[in-house]
Amino acid sequence: MPSLREPNTSCEIYQVRGIISKVQKYSTKDGPGIRTTVFFKGCPLRCLWCANPELISPKPEILFDRSKCVLCGTCTMACPQHAIVQERGKIRIKKDVCSGCGKCAQVCPMGVYELIGRYVSLEELVEELIKDRVFYEVSGGGVTFSGGEPALQHKFLKQLVVELKKQKIHMALDTSGSVSWNCLEEILNFIDLVLYDIKAMDEKTHKKCTGATNRLILENAVKISELKIPMIVRFVIVPGYNDTEKDVKARLEFVKNLRSVQQIDILPYHRLGVAKYERLGIDYALNHVKPPSEEHINRLKSFIELYGYKAAIGG
Repeated sequence: MPSLREPNTSCEIYQVRGIISKVQKYSTKDGPGIRTTVFFKGCPLRCLWCANPELISPKPEILFDRSKCVLCGTCTMACPQHAIVQERGKIRIKKDVCSGCGKCAQVCPMGVYELIGRYVSLEELVEELIKDRVFYEVSGGGVTFSGGEPALQHKFLKQLVVELKKQKIHMALDTSGSVSWNCLEEILNFIDLVLYDIKAMDEKTHKKCTGATNRLILENAVKISELKIPMIVRFVIVPGYNDTEKDVKARLEFVKNLRSVQQIDILPYHRLGVAKYERLGIDYALNHVKPPSEEHINRLKSFIELYGYKAAIGG
């Protein structure tokens, strides 16, 4: 199987339209109250434990469920790019040829294919998000931008937050922080809450786990705090990588200098996204890793609370 592909991580690649995977309504996570979460495609990191690998590429992609395929050949005939071929009794998708048009998903009688990623206009997305205004107002909720990394679609997201601010809708940005400050700064002027991942403090560990150093992430965390924007910091806990008390303590020592942090969320490693890797035709690196025990997570929660922070398990 091929490995994860390198996307274009420039935050200047989208202007008039954005590309998202879905709009998830009635969420009680990713911020206070009842929320609508928009999942943007495109991410600059390559986290070994990523539960949403379908959001890494900034382009539409096809998920293929081989277990449902009956080799009827409908998809091979329908594909305008001839990217789907039948070889030795199996279907193969030529990833370098596939345009992500989704024609295969439209015609397949067995539901083998799923198109991930659709382009949306500003007007279309704003209209969709304000439909649930009454739920936001009653519950103290709002809209959360997640991904992927929403800030990679800097120009589109800037237009979106401006329009939603006019509607007086609470907005949260779920960001890895691994983008240039220019991509974040103008967006943050309209954001009410930042959800911020700090995956590891040791630079070598961070690079091993995500494919990138944490220098930019830590620098941006300080800048966001200086803007006095409320932050919820998130600690991903992955056994064998960043789950020791020493590692968590190092992250806490950094966080205690961020004055706008209101809460720390503990995100235990899970395997809920493993099936997506096979459907994308890519390898999953952590097949040997099991989720942390409830006892261990509760112990880390108590440790974080000793620092004076409100701590929650899950995001």
